[in-house]
Amino acid sequence: MIKVILGTFTSIFLMVSIAIIYYWRDVQYAPSSMDLLSYFIVLPLVLSLILLSPYLIYQACHAYKKRKQQRETALLEQANKEIPETNEKVEDIKWLNLNIFSSTVFSAFGENESIINALKNFKSPELDQYLTNGYGLPMLSYRITDLDNLLEQQDDDDDIEEKQGRLQRIKALIQHQLEQKSDILSQVAEHLKQSAFFYDSELAYQYRMHPAWIDPDGQAQHEQEVQIEQVPRLNRLNIHILLSDNLLNVWDENSSNEMLLNFMQSLGIISQQIHIEYHFINQQSSYKNWLDLLGQISTQLHEVSLVINVDSEIDQELLDEKMGLSNDYLAAEFASSWCVAAQNVEINYVEAIKTLKVALNVHDLVNCLNETMPNYTEQIQQQQPFVLVLDDATDIKVIKKNNQIFAQTLIEIHHFLYIKKNFGHTQPLEKIFGFMLGMHLPEELTAMIYSTDQAFTHGFFQTVAESNQFEEQVI
Repeated sequence: MIKVILGTFTSIFLMVSIAIIYYWRDVQYAPSSMDLLSYFIVLPLVLSLILLSPYLIYQACHAYKKRKQQRETALLEQANKEIPETNEKVEDIKWLNLNIFSSTVFSAFGENESIINALKNFKSPELDQYLTNGYGLPMLSYRITDLDNLLEQQDDDDDIEEKQGRLQRIKALIQHQLEQKSDILSQVAEHLKQSAFFYDSELAYQYRMHPAWIDPDGQAQHEQEVQIEQVPRLNRLNIHILLSDNLLNVWDENSSNEMLLNFMQSLGIISQQIHIEYHFINQQSSYKNWLDLLGQISTQLHEVSLVINVDSEIDQELLDEKMGLSNDYLAAEFASSWCVAAQNVEINYVEAIKTLKVALNVHDLVNCLNETMPNYTEQIQQQQPFVLVLDDATDIKVIKKNNQIFAQTLIEIHHFLYIKKNFGHTQPLEKIFGFMLGMHLPEELTAMIYSTDQAFTHGFFQTVAESNQFEEQVI
């Protein structure tokens, strides 16, 4: 290539020089130093570039294609070298098995199945009646209007501005989730009591001393009046409250504990059988923390857990700070809760509505799907989405990873349901909410939950019958 350029330049230089010298001699022109530079250097150079431009463009395109091909070949060779090493290190699939006895989700789109329908219809945020931007104009938000109605019905003396505060709204959302779980928690309370009478004499004594067991005349019930039955052992109710990490320094745990204990004790559960734990979670590690919590619950063989995941950014003072970084900040609020336990835990007179199986270390997704989904072939042929993706649908990296993971499964784009953009910028607990929302996908489908945060982890919601069939196959 250099020889061609030099040869072309030399040829043009000689031709131009000869022509210019003969012309100047004929006209008896006395050139200046600038004329010599222009006609003997610049002009041959310009003519050479014009003449060589097609050749140079062709060579540049050819070099670009060659470099791209070499880069792809190198990546392929590297992948082929890594495959044997990966196969040697592949671990067996580890399963987390849990029973879900009750599930409730609540957002601006409604409750439970109505949220799924809104996601399918791409429902947009609405103008907020209280929140304004920096120009004093109403701004968009995912406000739960039903929560405003609940707050207005409270009989306290707080003014409307205080009721609109973030902490008050979060507490109201927690209270709402507790009320939604009152039926199942009443059954848990009865089971805990029966278990205490049969297995633990000290707890049985505490129950006999509980005000609910003492008549208005101040006389405790006689022991023979208590019908003691043998029941599966149940030692404790664990309450996990999942909050955003930016509430760590402002959340009043004493007030929250009082609210939770009062509610549980009103159902007949003594405080000795209640364990309350708060989790302040950040966006970067939320999904991992959630899986760790599910793994912890799956090992608690004589305990049942109430998990409440709640967040709200419907607060003018908070948004004034947020809009300093982003003028189009979109606030949201939501709450979700599960009554969940390890697979072998039983609650008297209560059947699990679904089972959750979380597969860890999945390197052969097709085989995993065939084992987990009895109707896998039928599901991929229908049009309804059954894979709830917790990541951003507009992120190119996410799309590429999803294509790589699901390439061999015959699961197509219309089978995916993305949720991230439907909760605005309120993101710390959004993936956990999305995971819990998966419980409300159509019952006839085996719902699947996935996030690229844990590329080799897949969650499956099954009916109890499907779960039993899976266990038989495993055995």
